[in-house]
Amino acid sequence: MPQGVTVTTQGLPESFQPVPRPRRGAILVVEDRDDVRQGLAQLLELHGYIVFEAADAIEAFTHLESCSNGIALILLDLALPGCSGSEIRATQLANAQLSEIPTIIVSAYGPEIADNSALQAVAWFEKPFRFDQLLAEVRKYVA
Repeated sequence: MPQGVTVTTQGLPESFQPVPRPRRGAILVVEDRDDVRQGLAQLLELHGYIVFEAADAIEAFTHLESCSNGIALILLDLALPGCSGSEIRATQLANAQLSEIPTIIVSAYGPEIADNSALQAVAWFEKPFRFDQLLAEVRKYVA
């Protein structure tokens, strides 16, 4: 799969997908590598977004539990120490209050169709990716 290409859970061409309704709130970046997480956070902040950072599942759920209504979007890496990004997403989807928060997977691994369906990601970016493409996707979900 070409780098930076988004894959939607429906598998439909972008022209056939419903237009998402942008949400107000912060972007939660869940990434264990400090340089990647901090770089994404800085770039998003430079574009006017509020960003919360989490290096692991504990930090991610601390943010989600303390301000679930204040999080508009999650950028989630799958390869995390301890609890994987897939486990975080499964827990999120099982919680009615958190399941409506759109999630973009940002991973070094390309999506498998079964994985993408189970994760119900709104988009999937394979590292390395172009920030302008990620930013265009973020703008669809965050007001």
